[in-house]
Amino acid sequence: MARPLIGLTGSHEIRQSSVPGVPLQAVMLTDDYARGVEEAGGLPVVLPYLADESRVLELAMRLDGLVLTGGNDVDPNLYGQEPLQGLGTLEPERDRLEMLLVQAMKRAQKPVLGICRGMQMLNVALGGTLYQDLPRQWKGKIQHSQKAPRHAYAHTVKLKPGSRVAECYGKTAIRVNSFHHQAVKDVAPALKAVGWDSEGLVEAIESEGRWPVVAVQWHPENLWREDEGALGLFHWLVEVAASRAADLASSGM
Repeated sequence: MARPLIGLTGSHEIRQSSVPGVPLQAVMLTDDYARGVEEAGGLPVVLPYLADESRVLELAMRLDGLVLTGGNDVDPNLYGQEPLQGLGTLEPERDRLEMLLVQAMKRAQKPVLGICRGMQMLNVALGGTLYQDLPRQWKGKIQHSQKAPRHAYAHTVKLKPGSRVAECYGKTAIRVNSFHHQAVKDVAPALKAVGWDSEGLVEAIESEGRWPVVAVQWHPENLWREDEGALGLFHWLVEVAASRAADLASSGM
């Protein structure tokens, strides 16, 4: 059986070149995401920024699953708010691409894994809101932008028993890394919170219905080599994607 094809989003950035000419536009994504998908048995592909919306949707239909990765802030206009002090760099092109991809995967009932910004984007795409800047808007004192290396643990997260995330980790209390200043505020109606830090900030969300969605605020792509639970998130995505693809194949679709 063919490995499921898993799409990964990245940032759209200008890359300077030593060769004379105009700067190069590039899709940028660290290798750890793709390697995590590969280790879990999937076939990862980094998604391009296509100009034609219909081709973005066509590409989404070729995928078996999707990872929405980390990156810059989500535009608050997408959830009905004005930009506030503390808001960071925005990527309107990325917001547009990921909104299209989320809706396409929802229609096709294909699995999505959101990581950091990816969790925030999923929540916004489905009708939720965000804290634009935790230091200004959140009462908690836990440091969410750690100064330790990316593979080091920062703080604890409590998981809801029976949730998909808890099943991936095999326990309901875990330690995670943390590199964010935005976070989920109002959870989207189609989603539910299943993970919190010790001060009550939402750290993991999942879908309520049949559409398989899991999203976490931490960065499992930096942890999976030593952390079975972090790798379990990638295994969850790949296994569900493979199962859904097999079901579609057997039905002749």
